[in-house]
Amino acid sequence: MLRSLKKVNTLSDEELINSYKKNPRSSLLNILLNRHLHKLYGVCLNYLKNQADAEDAVMDICSDLPQKFLAYDIQKFDGWLFLVARNHCLKLLKERAKLRIEWIDEINEDHFVENGQDDTLNIEELRLEVLSDAINQLKDHQKRCIILFYLEHKSYKEIEEMTSYSANEVKSHIQNGKKNLKKIILKLT
Repeated sequence: MLRSLKKVNTLSDEELINSYKKNPRSSLLNILLNRHLHKLYGVCLNYLKNQADAEDAVMDICSDLPQKFLAYDIQKFDGWLFLVARNHCLKLLKERAKLRIEWIDEINEDHFVENGQDDTLNIEELRLEVLSDAINQLKDHQKRCIILFYLEHKSYKEIEEMTSYSANEVKSHIQNGKKNLKKIILKLT
């Protein structure tokens, strides 16, 4: 068994993949992933700028790899893995950006008072004024995190570095601030 394991460890990435395709065994996959896990993490950290998000992304990518190995003809594993990681991270960043915008849209338009004019610019100005007033009513730590995250487009890690808050505190302040912001806006309108 030990001799067999040493022999498997000397196989190239492509040979390991071909062996895995013939006989899918987690031991082959583990050897391959152990060789490249640090690179995979590095790519994810480079794109996501947050250790926790990068670790989650690596876990997601690793859980999808067995099916991808069987589905794709992989010639150069390093390059292929980089593309898989990059595409996964870009998808996450796109979803994150979409969520940043959608939270404003969640506020029901019926709650904004219209002044009788049909001018969309006035409605937009009113929305921004209400939003600004609502942000100013948040607790200082929530206000700071909301402004940095949603208006200045800072990542959790950047906010953590700019403030004295931990990663969990930043996440909590943003989530609680968002909830409180909705409540305040509904009261203002």
